[in-house]
Amino acid sequence: MALGDSITLGVGDSTQAGVGAGWAAHLAHAVGASEFVNFAANGARARDLAATQIPSALMARPDIVLMTVGGNDVLRGDFCPAEITAHLKDALERLERPGREIVMIGLDSIAAFSVLGRRISTVMGRRIGLANAAIVAAVAGTRVHLIDGAEVFGRLGDIAWHIDRIHPSPEGHRALTVEALNRLSHQLVQAAPISDAGPAPSLISRAWWMTHNGVPWVAKRSRDLLPQMARVVTHELLEERRSKARPTVPA
Repeated sequence: MALGDSITLGVGDSTQAGVGAGWAAHLAHAVGASEFVNFAANGARARDLAATQIPSALMARPDIVLMTVGGNDVLRGDFCPAEITAHLKDALERLERPGREIVMIGLDSIAAFSVLGRRISTVMGRRIGLANAAIVAAVAGTRVHLIDGAEVFGRLGDIAWHIDRIHPSPEGHRALTVEALNRLSHQLVQAAPISDAGPAPSLISRAWWMTHNGVPWVAKRSRDLLPQMARVVTHELLEERRSKARPTVPA
């Protein structure tokens, strides 16, 4: 069973509309799961787990739970690491039981922000770090297999990213699948090979995706995230200038 956001839903595991099977679906196929249910949803935040996904998840009584969450919290103006910890911890407490395996993917820095300048990239990188720390705090003391998404993507390089530079590419999804399989190898035997990622997207495919998916996403986030980012970056610039303007006290 899969829970969480668009990464677990499968966004990026396609060269067309951006939605494909996803790392969780590949893992279910690889281990020969008798049933696979994906409750993940586009835009889901940590707060949405208990509200919309956990009730259905508990009814399904899965043997394996695969999760990603936190990325959409980072991309919102009301970002709160403590909220991520609280909601995720509550979700895990309700999901954990003897014999059930839970795999969670930590976040990598969002590559899309690297083209927006050092200030914005630094602010968003700091948010990713705080979100990952919140996830670590939530899984502390549990039996959850926490995978470092940044480490996995770092090994793969730029090919790990989808056209939008926010989600995993087909290669990125498969790299996450392999890492999750490695964590579960003491419990499971791989029954089938992971499908090939296929050819890299053409220039036409990239242009199609940006027109139908990328531009609408930017327009939507411009009403929430971008103004918040501008305020945060402006605040940091002012603080930096004030710090430089303060007189130094001789020792």
